Amino acid sequence: MADGDKKPTAESAGIGMKLTIAGIKKKFPTVKNLSTEALSSLMESVQLDSSAVSDRKEKLLILDSRPDEEYTVGHIPGARRVDYQADQDSLISAVPELQSPDGDMTVVCYCSVGYRSSVVAQTISEYIKRKGIQDKDMVKVYNLEGSIFKWANENRPMIDSRDRRTIYTHPYNVIFGKLLRKELRKTSLEEDS
Repeated sequence: MADGDKKPTAESAGIGMKLTIAGIKKKFPTVKNLSTEALSSLMESVQLDSSAVSDRKEKLLILDSRPDEEYTVGHIPGARRVDYQADQDSLISAVPELQSPDGDMTVVCYCSVGYRSSVVAQTISEYIKRKGIQDKDMVKVYNLEGSIFKWANENRPMIDSRDRRTIYTHPYNVIFGKLLRKELRKTSLEEDS
């Protein structure tokens, strides 16, 4: 079995990750969270539903709220990078699908462990509420619980900026990087394995 084909394991959410997730949920109580398992299932169903046989209009939008140097090393397939520090207008301008959604949409935000992506999810949720879109239940916004570190630790699919399959992700820093299995850490594409 190739490195990227390993099955997710229960070991992926150690005590450090569980405490980090709990802290982020406490800091952002209004932000809804989606499990890595639920995102994986959603990605599979949206892929299947995008065929010509389906008339389902639900869209999945995955937003990576890490800087370019982190995104470059590894990200979730189909993810679009956004700036978590952007003001609401700039963020929404970078994601035009949010300005006037056409049908149901699920937006999943992630970063390394979930803090920056919770900022993005909260910003988008506030915009949707202000515009009255949420009342129609058209757009659901989530933070990916444990974000890409949990995703990578579970051996879920990732690609690098050259669209090549990878097992690596940027460790963010030496402290939070400890939440990512050592063999999955890489700070640049050029770094030797």
